Amino acid sequence: MLWILIEASNSFIPAYVIERFYWEDRGMSIADVVIAEIVFAWVMLIGEIPFGLLSDRWGRKPFILAGFVCEWLSFTVLLEAYSLPAFLLAMALAGIGGAALSGALEAHVYETLRMHRREERFETVWRVISIGGLLTSGLAALVGSYAVRSVDLIWHYHVSWWVLLGTVLLTFFLKEASREQDGETSSLKTLLNGFSFRRVYVRILCLVLLYGATIDFVDEFWQLYLRDQTIPMVHFGFVFVLFQIMQAIGASLSRFRSPVGWAMIYIVCLAGLSVASPLVSIGLLGMLYLCYGWAEPYVNTVIQDVAPTNGRATFTSLISVIERLAVLGTGTLFVFVERVFSLQMTYAALGLVSLILLLLYSVTRTRQN
Repeated sequence: MLWILIEASNSFIPAYVIERFYWEDRGMSIADVVIAEIVFAWVMLIGEIPFGLLSDRWGRKPFILAGFVCEWLSFTVLLEAYSLPAFLLAMALAGIGGAALSGALEAHVYETLRMHRREERFETVWRVISIGGLLTSGLAALVGSYAVRSVDLIWHYHVSWWVLLGTVLLTFFLKEASREQDGETSSLKTLLNGFSFRRVYVRILCLVLLYGATIDFVDEFWQLYLRDQTIPMVHFGFVFVLFQIMQAIGASLSRFRSPVGWAMIYIVCLAGLSVASPLVSIGLLGMLYLCYGWAEPYVNTVIQDVAPTNGRATFTSLISVIERLAVLGTGTLFVFVERVFSLQMTYAALGLVSLILLLLYSVTRTRQN
């Protein structure tokens, strides 16, 4: 499938396994990284709904292509970045790319399956796409960690640049899926009105935010966390592969449909990272990715099932915007805890955020008709 090939190509990024060290070598502190993440979140926040509306009107392929082009341009800037403004520009481009892609690829897959009357297979297909991307990402991590021994860190970014260029070229071969139109495309006002009246949307939001408001910080800082735990950098590739395998295993466990159970495991692992020993911390991080691997396709499927036919991308973008707002709030908490206590204690704070959202999910669930 072309979808799997595109996802695999977009995931083969050796730079990710040494990303924080590359930034650190070029003068970026933890606070600078958080500022860059906040810029990324704000750009996504501003761009997602407009891109979603345009995607619902003009089709998916132009925005999937634009998203990958912006990601490629982001790496182009990173190759020459030596100051905070340059890194912020790169993150802004990545944010534009993420906003353009937000909901577009999922909608393209769902609508293509629906065109062939096979939309009930969306979760299975999306899990296969996710697994393909995760395994390719793990392979990239092995390559990247092995290469650390013999090449400079910038080599990883050169390889990633060429791979992303290949992803852009592959996207040209996508075919736009025909969409059933039951009238005009839903406006943002219509979607907001519908959003406020359907209790199931609140449940979806709680589940999305439980992972979305916290997993970004696990992704961004696991390298520094393990370094502080005295794990040698040369082992990070194997650790990253472990994380990708765990996430792929989670994505394959579709028959274990217990959102509350998975969320409870996720929260316990987050809290455990604040006190864990080095080897235990690797296991806890692996369990976090196992839980997230299960949750991501499940939540995407639920979103596609309840999204309005004529506003699918806009609806997905609206949920993503709320997720970005949550990331901004969690980022503020993260910086405060890291400055006052330590990087290790930030995981206890992330666990508290997830616990609150799980309680809201449970309360909403018991009140649903």
